[in-house]
Amino acid sequence: MKSVRFEHYEVSLPKPLFLVVEDVGWWQGYDGSEKNEPYRNNFPRRQCLADYRALARLAEQLSMRIALGMVLGEWDRTNFLKDVPGATWMGASWDNRINQGPWLDEAADYLQEKKEQFEIALHGICHEFWQDGRMQRSEFHDGEDKMRPKELVRRHLDAYATLLDQNGFKGFPRLFIPPALHHSFGNGKDSIQAVLHDYGIEYVTTRFSRARRYSEPIHPKLTWECGVGILERGLSPVDWDVPASLPVWNEPGLILPLHWGNLLHPDPDSNAEVIDSWTSMILEKTRGIERILSEDLASCWRQAAAFFLARMSREDRKVCLDLRDIPDQACFSGAFFLKIREEKPVDITCIGAEILLDTVTPDRIRTLKLLPEKGRQEIVLAVSG
Repeated sequence: MKSVRFEHYEVSLPKPLFLVVEDVGWWQGYDGSEKNEPYRNNFPRRQCLADYRALARLAEQLSMRIALGMVLGEWDRTNFLKDVPGATWMGASWDNRINQGPWLDEAADYLQEKKEQFEIALHGICHEFWQDGRMQRSEFHDGEDKMRPKELVRRHLDAYATLLDQNGFKGFPRLFIPPALHHSFGNGKDSIQAVLHDYGIEYVTTRFSRARRYSEPIHPKLTWECGVGILERGLSPVDWDVPASLPVWNEPGLILPLHWGNLLHPDPDSNAEVIDSWTSMILEKTRGIERILSEDLASCWRQAAAFFLARMSREDRKVCLDLRDIPDQACFSGAFFLKIREEKPVDITCIGAEILLDTVTPDRIRTLKLLPEKGRQEIVLAVSG
């Protein structure tokens, strides 16, 4: 934790926590990997509208626009994926009629209705890649974490855009979650980030230790390339194929990566029991000044940049924040948060930033949202009381 202590209060630059739910979008629940089909959620039933309602409940309870890492292959309404190389296990014989039904419209309409609670993130068409009819583990990179040919990557991104359009989703996602954690960075204009940026992707979350690194990240937990901010995903606290998981903390990093099935009950009428146990734990663990729940993915990336790159110091009764190491990148620019643990109320004067929000909880945890002045490299908080 980055903090400065005074006699009656402590000022903290809290570590963000943002929830990413991966493998959302399947209609079939079973894991098909043993018969050359995708690694689905290994869930004991078909997915249904109640499973999206569960995610909305989670988002509303956390006051967070959570990221849904969506696989959209089973949303294909016209079977056009038969013409996209490597997109499905059936190849040119692709037939998605089993998944074409009124539930598509119901779920699409619901996701649009709840767009303040959800942000669709690119996770893939069918998560895997099929070469000569045989499944390979990840759609956009091979087993050695080498990006597939650029023209093939673009073909899959174009197909994902078509799937979005078929189902009434506007715009291309801002976040990319590499399927199966196969990814690469550090090779500049030849990187997948350069391709993703052309499609409007601004953010990537992945495991740095698993990725092919052509050069080392700028910071061990975050880096940037071609206008895209890359953040360390960390480990999921529970395995991807465990349904109705009990909440586990395990001191997560910046991202709490869960899989859809972890948050769902085999009986959809009981989904709320699983959701409520997770939200109760998350809210309890982030009450103090050490952590802060991010409002959305942009807020998480900005808070991460401040947490890792800003320097915090004390001068008499002032708190100084040196921002000069935060890059002038859109993905890291903007407002971030401080937290203050007060024994009694204090007065704050801020130089170098506008205070957009100032709230206090009953247990005297105060949260400030600061927007640095344009070009400002230092913020000073004068605290009295």
